[in-house]
Amino acid sequence: MKNILIVVALFVTTSLVTSCSDSYFDVNTPPDAIDTNSTALKDVLSPAIQNTIDAQYSASVSVAQVSQHISSALSNQDIDKHYFSGLDSYWFTTYVKALSNIKVVEDKAIATNSSHYLGIAQILKAINIGLATDLYGDIPYTEASQGGTITYPKYDSQESVYAAIDELFTAAIAKLSDPNTSIVNKPGKEDLIYGGDVNKWIKAAYTFKARYQLHLSKINAGTAATKALESLSKGFTSNADDFQLVYNTVNTNPWYANQLGLNTGNISFLISNQLINAMNGKSFPFTTVTMDPRLLAIVDIRKYPNPASQTTNPDPMVVTNYNGIENGTGANVPGQPGANAKIGIDFFYSKANSPLVIMSFAEAKFIEAEANFLLAGGTATSAGANAAANTAYLAGINANMDKLGVAPALKTAYIADASIAKGTTTLALKDIMRQKFIALYLNPETFTDYRRYNFSPNVFVGLKLPKNTDPNNGGEWIRRFVYPNSEKSTNSAVYSANFKSMITPVWWDK
Repeated sequence: MKNILIVVALFVTTSLVTSCSDSYFDVNTPPDAIDTNSTALKDVLSPAIQNTIDAQYSASVSVAQVSQHISSALSNQDIDKHYFSGLDSYWFTTYVKALSNIKVVEDKAIATNSSHYLGIAQILKAINIGLATDLYGDIPYTEASQGGTITYPKYDSQESVYAAIDELFTAAIAKLSDPNTSIVNKPGKEDLIYGGDVNKWIKAAYTFKARYQLHLSKINAGTAATKALESLSKGFTSNADDFQLVYNTVNTNPWYANQLGLNTGNISFLISNQLINAMNGKSFPFTTVTMDPRLLAIVDIRKYPNPASQTTNPDPMVVTNYNGIENGTGANVPGQPGANAKIGIDFFYSKANSPLVIMSFAEAKFIEAEANFLLAGGTATSAGANAAANTAYLAGINANMDKLGVAPALKTAYIADASIAKGTTTLALKDIMRQKFIALYLNPETFTDYRRYNFSPNVFVGLKLPKNTDPNNGGEWIRRFVYPNSEKSTNSAVYSANFKSMITPVWWDK
């Protein structure tokens, strides 16, 4: 941690947006560092946002394997088998880049009385520390990003960090609701998420607030659900509110860059059979339809390299052509043809100009569905829910399908299928969480959902430990990540005092 506190200027300027640019993504940034005191407030907001998104992606590459959205296609990818991991790149991006840049935005916003910039910075900070504490438990917070004044920052308890997250969202909502009386203009094009629309930032704050409130369902399900619903009542109202960063063909989506090896036949990841089975009728048998039409939008089953030149690509409308991979094997699924389901380079989440989605309206509706289900007395194994839970559940499916561009006829047929249209008498938690799992494809939030329900196959149908899992875990699921090597070497005393094994639950998971 020592080194992450004194390099703010370097990472503000390596991503810097120029004041004359039409878009942050339309410029090439010089690599040399300049003094942050010479930069305008609007010039430091874009790097803070970009680095926040980069941190989320960095976590997703590993966490999506634990969540079994994807699986390593190689036998030497240890995180796929739950081996010891500190997510070093993610930690570096979060603390050295994202939080350091956010601190600059905060300081400049306070100095210029720029309430709207400050509110955005508070939301970004909460998003960053929220993911970090969910992945590691106790983390540096109150003494982090303090420049050279605190060399060996303490780790704050996760309970106190969660209180801070809620306070940050509340403070941000207040700041964004205030009139802008600053000498500095209101946020505009440098706001890479909403283009300066403070009303959308307020909705985002309430929706993220609901996410973190529901995380505490194991501590008190009723309180968590009630608070989440209260926040959602002021949160996202459509897909147009989604918190996401949209890339372009110059500055490409990181999953697109990740998948470019497909063109040469080099495959690092395949899609897990946990996801494929949730969509092909195996884990949830269909009645009238044969497949979830979202497979067409997010799963690539073509042959590589040079798929356009192939004449024997599998028909994507035939459900049996979608074959996932079993996590931890780096090999084909036993008893199935060769695993062929890939992220791809031109599908919804992985085109060059695809959005990287952090929080969606669909997720908000599934939070609403779960919260209402719990308040109606629902459990991991019960069936039946109130009308509010069922309505939100169906709205979540609709929102996700609309976002992915599913054809109306295919969407209508899928939602009408008896396996989907459960109604208030038979809707179960497993139905809600199945749809949330699909809608949150490649999002690290699923790992939190797994832990909240103890990886129960009653809630997550078909879920099981990966093959060849780390024997040091004693056959248990991992429930956190260890702190990275940089902490062990530069903040060793604090690291040792706070170290926990990967199977040790975090505070809210007990």
